[in-house]
Amino acid sequence: MERLTRLSLTHPRGTLALLLALTAMFALGIPRVRSEFGYRVLIGDAHPAIQALDGFIEKFGGGFPVQIAWECGSGFPCESVFDDESMRVSREISGKFLSMPGVQGVTAPSNAPLLVPHENGFIVRRFLENGRRPADSAELARLAVADPLWAETIVSSDGRVAVILIQPVDSRDETSASVSQAVFDALAPFEEQGFTFHLSGDPVVNHIVGRDLADSTARLIPFTVLVIGIILLLFCRSFSFAAAALLTMGVALAWTFGMLGWLGWPQDGVLEVLAPLILVVGVCDSMHLVARFASSNRSARTKTREARLMAATREVGPPAVITSLTTAAAFISFVASDLATFVRFGTIASFGVLSCLLLTFTLLPVLLRWVPPNTAREVRIRSSWMAVLERLMGVTERHNAPLLAVAGVGLVLCAVGIQFLRVDQDWTESLGESSRVVTSRKFLEERLGQSGTLELELRLPAGIELADPVTLRHIDELQSFLEALPGLGEATHILDVIGRVNRLLHEDRPEFERASNTVLGNAEILELIGFDDPRLLGAWVSFDQSVVRLSIGALELATSAQGVVLEQIDQYRRANLPPDWEVVPTGRFAVQFAWVRDVQATQMRSFPIALALVFGLVAMFFQSPRLAAVAMVPTLIPIVMSLGAMGWVGLTLDVGRSMIAVVLLGIGVDDSVHILDHFRCKRLAGADAYEAIRDSIYQTGRAVITTSFALSLGFLTLMASAWQSISSFGGFVAIAILGALLASVVVLPALIFAFAPADRVQGPLRLTPSNSGIARRSESPNAGT
Repeated sequence: MERLTRLSLTHPRGTLALLLALTAMFALGIPRVRSEFGYRVLIGDAHPAIQALDGFIEKFGGGFPVQIAWECGSGFPCESVFDDESMRVSREISGKFLSMPGVQGVTAPSNAPLLVPHENGFIVRRFLENGRRPADSAELARLAVADPLWAETIVSSDGRVAVILIQPVDSRDETSASVSQAVFDALAPFEEQGFTFHLSGDPVVNHIVGRDLADSTARLIPFTVLVIGIILLLFCRSFSFAAAALLTMGVALAWTFGMLGWLGWPQDGVLEVLAPLILVVGVCDSMHLVARFASSNRSARTKTREARLMAATREVGPPAVITSLTTAAAFISFVASDLATFVRFGTIASFGVLSCLLLTFTLLPVLLRWVPPNTAREVRIRSSWMAVLERLMGVTERHNAPLLAVAGVGLVLCAVGIQFLRVDQDWTESLGESSRVVTSRKFLEERLGQSGTLELELRLPAGIELADPVTLRHIDELQSFLEALPGLGEATHILDVIGRVNRLLHEDRPEFERASNTVLGNAEILELIGFDDPRLLGAWVSFDQSVVRLSIGALELATSAQGVVLEQIDQYRRANLPPDWEVVPTGRFAVQFAWVRDVQATQMRSFPIALALVFGLVAMFFQSPRLAAVAMVPTLIPIVMSLGAMGWVGLTLDVGRSMIAVVLLGIGVDDSVHILDHFRCKRLAGADAYEAIRDSIYQTGRAVITTSFALSLGFLTLMASAWQSISSFGGFVAIAILGALLASVVVLPALIFAFAPADRVQGPLRLTPSNSGIARRSESPNAGT
């Protein structure tokens, strides 16, 4: 960094011209950044869960629908879902999507097929025929609420809730975004008339959550800039210094988002935190450089601003490089994930951190050379800080044993608490009770008994006929098993259609609502259905009848409960179905489980990688594994305590909280590296361990404390996020950073006071304005550790 800074200060105009050109190049990439939300962009097109979903939608034209529900009755614009007003809503809304590109099918009370008895067996009827309501609408309504293909899916059993199902052609973000926007546009006129709509289904849910998250992040960025700006202003006591540091970070953000655009990567839900994260993490090196520059005096050796900047760079540069590398290493460990979003996040966050480092030692020095420090004010500020730090060191030295005992007991208790920590994801908790998504899901679960579906593909081996009564019996037994599982509701499949048609063929006698007892009878029923309404048959059976769809209503379950359901289904398959039969879960239920499972696997995989990278980099920097191990202590303490505290209070490790350990590992080591780098230099210069750690705290304490508070407050701004996972992530990281600060300025010196060799220098160290701030009362020739 020293050579880079010297080159920048020697050729300031050329440096600014080059940086301006690079910034312009990156800025051209910013308009290419697009926001995308949903499981496909998070998981990636090549993920098995997405490929299974794509194949399912292609076979059956369903599995990823948008649900639009409204209620009729007293106090609502319609009395019944079958009355004229409700049917008008159904007809006009569904009509907007019937020919819309990107929509594969629309099922609504006004157009859904209803199988009814007829003198020739059965016919398919609808509530709107040739644009008009039939004369026997009341009889059709009675049949609809009892039809297994209608009840609790298109209408509630009491006829007060209606549902429109819109099936996009695929699960791509472009399709979901266009369909979702069309839904909101279509509903707006009816909402003005007093209708209240409840929306569910991933395309529209992703739109709502993504829009709320993007809006809250847009509000977070200026708030974070304001917080960081205030901290810089209080820290530097100079508006010019604060503005220079903020401008440097602004350029780094432009580089980061420009690179994101040039790579063609979307800004998904995880990358929504990128801007505040880079701003908060990147400003720390700037604060260290500004602190050393502002505190430098005007001795003969450093009488010019350029010379003072070079002196500050020589002192701050090496630890700043290693702390930036450790932070980037922690982020880059995410590329080991199977999820596309974490690969993008790890790569672009690492680039952002390194951009901040480069600009801190090129652009910032050029800006600071035109901002001379207020030396008189700086001496007063430094004197105040020295008084505080001297008292802190006095307490730490006198009471190092009790301090270490308290820290040790707390560490052990929290380590025990980790065993109670559960890995889980509750989306109701993550989104918040007031979220429109959550309120809609609760409405659907209360009124229809489900807010989503678990879709199953039952793949039959060659030689097995669907029409065989044995095959249909296996499907019927699987249905009974599924409906008995906690969190699942009624299952719908081809047997419901076969049974309904068989009953109608036998004069609507209830005892015939089942499959035929012969292969020929079932084959004829399937042929009749395919001839009369091929789309109805195609929704449940593949063209060659080798794959059968089962759609099971499901509540919104935590990930642990989803895992239990899927495991029980697999156990049932192994124990009760013929060995060659395959059961493939898909739909939102399975995709959501796969997403959370792989997020948690990412954290379990990335933490040891990050730990090894960070430890290796610190050991190379200090050229001492022992000193690197000491540096890791203040980092690991807050990680263990944070996770242990969550375990004791019963909090789960959700998507947001599972990232805490890796992020803390990357940024938590910074304070101890700055302190121990100065400690090592003092030891090499001949100071004993006691004097060296005191001098290290006195020299670095102000910047370390201020940057830690800046980091903490910066992450605390994430608590204003609309997504509770990001909010809790920001809160826990903010608290843990303060824990890492305490460990660095209290526990680390206490360890040295307690275990360093007894070559200490008696008496406190005092600030004198004639030197670097520390006057030794004696010198020790022992430079050993």
